Amino acid sequence: MLQEGIRTRDDLLITPWVRLVERGRDVEAREILKVLKRAAADDGFIAQLTYEGSKTLRKYNLSRQAKAALLSGDIRWVEARVGKLSARLRTWFDCRLQQEIW
Repeated sequence: MLQEGIRTRDDLLITPWVRLVERGRDVEAREILKVLKRAAADDGFIAQLTYEGSKTLRKYNLSRQAKAALLSGDIRWVEARVGKLSARLRTWFDCRLQQEIW
């Protein structure tokens, strides 16, 4: 039986990996927010996202899943990673969901 406060070898191996994954999520969350802030301020960027989707997102450090969620308007996926979005940050999603381009 292990006593409280004693770390096992497995804990030592897993902890750095968990931190790395969390750091990766933080980076991606910041990148998602950059995209959403730019979309909220720049109508031209919304047009680029609409018509040149993945090409427009190339310069952002995003996973394929993040790009797919942004381009398809999957607000649930995005909010699960970055938290509840303000009305301003939802601008892209509101525009995307009103479009008849699929």
